[in-house]
Amino acid sequence: MILTVVLLMLVDPSFVTPPEPSTMVFPPFGHCMGIYRAGTDQLAMLLGGLVRFDDPQGIACVKLDDWDDPNSSGDDDELAVYGVNSGSGHIIYNADMYTLGLYGGTGSGEDELRSPHGIAADPQGMVIVADTGNRRVAVLRRSGSRLLLETFLAGEMLEPWDVAIDGDGRIYVTDREAGSLLIYDSEGDSLPYILNLNNPTGIDAVYREDWLHDSDAFAVIVTDNGRSLIKLAGGETAAETDVEACGGAVFNYPVIDFYGNTWVTDSISCSVHKFDGDLEYLASFGFPGNDDLEFEHPTGIAIWRRFGQLFLAEAEGARYFWIGVDIRSIEVDVQPRGLSVEGILTEYANLRVRILTEDGEEAASLSDGRVDSGPFRFEWDCLSGSRGTPVQGGEYILEIYAQPTYSSRTYFDKTWEYGLSIEAPEGASEGGGRFN
Repeated sequence: MILTVVLLMLVDPSFVTPPEPSTMVFPPFGHCMGIYRAGTDQLAMLLGGLVRFDDPQGIACVKLDDWDDPNSSGDDDELAVYGVNSGSGHIIYNADMYTLGLYGGTGSGEDELRSPHGIAADPQGMVIVADTGNRRVAVLRRSGSRLLLETFLAGEMLEPWDVAIDGDGRIYVTDREAGSLLIYDSEGDSLPYILNLNNPTGIDAVYREDWLHDSDAFAVIVTDNGRSLIKLAGGETAAETDVEACGGAVFNYPVIDFYGNTWVTDSISCSVHKFDGDLEYLASFGFPGNDDLEFEHPTGIAIWRRFGQLFLAEAEGARYFWIGVDIRSIEVDVQPRGLSVEGILTEYANLRVRILTEDGEEAASLSDGRVDSGPFRFEWDCLSGSRGTPVQGGEYILEIYAQPTYSSRTYFDKTWEYGLSIEAPEGASEGGGRFN
């Protein structure tokens, strides 16, 4: 006999989609005591009104060797975070886990900065900042709670915009006006390698990182005055995309996560766009506004790859998130003898797709394991996974469950449910699993 299977349409209320986007999620209360954003009031309280947020730009985070107790894992998520406050010419950073520190101030002196933009830091305490208005890149060294000037990078620059440090200690500098990328073997290198690019701005680079899924060396760079994003590997363009691919308006600063995905801010659309390792679009997060899931002109972005901690600078403050997971563009397609389910996974994640009975018993399993970010597709032929026989008529649920692999997995997961109704013809008990 043939089963007649009727599936509810996607617009049916029985298709339960969790309302909140979750590509980025808030850290748990026990981790941050409910404090996941800082604004003008918090800055005034911590710095006594010495400075207010004024054109925040680049941001960097790192686990300092001096802060690490090798005999304990309890401090592994305690990071040094550095943010550029371009309007006042300052770097704002946590001097320790309880107080803030300041470096700089607008000017052209050795310990001053003028309209700085990008910043990068390494575990040994080196901090690099693009001192854009002074046409130089400053190399600072952390000494306890202080930042001290060590040197300036060699070479003539016209408009240094952003900087990056890879795991091998190489330093990358974009010069927008000169149309070039400068790569230094170290802070003492006097003859950097120069690559011509079209108005490059934001950059991130990886090589020999402690916390990176693959060992590939590459850089992602915003070019064409914020309209394009390219991936460089071996001095060649390995992938590229543009703002139209994600429905955005401008690319500001990019950052690479543990799995090689690229996140890039968009200060006009007030969003963060995410791309996979080939710069294929995955998702966007955020809208204009001041609510928890909204941003006010985000600029700098930084990720601590080990745990998926994400820091974001915006017009009047900073935000703190953990990397989560989401699925967009879910579609269920009914075929004559089965169904298919497909979507776009925003993060490498644990993905479980199964068919459940009304009582919650598993009738079939379509996926149960880790799946790469990007498009996925699974099919069901209306057979029971455990016995390989056609399922009985009745009510069923298509359940899609996603769980990230970062630290957020310990408290966050997400489930979608899709109602199915299978009607067997009168007098039939089993059949060939045919869908109408």
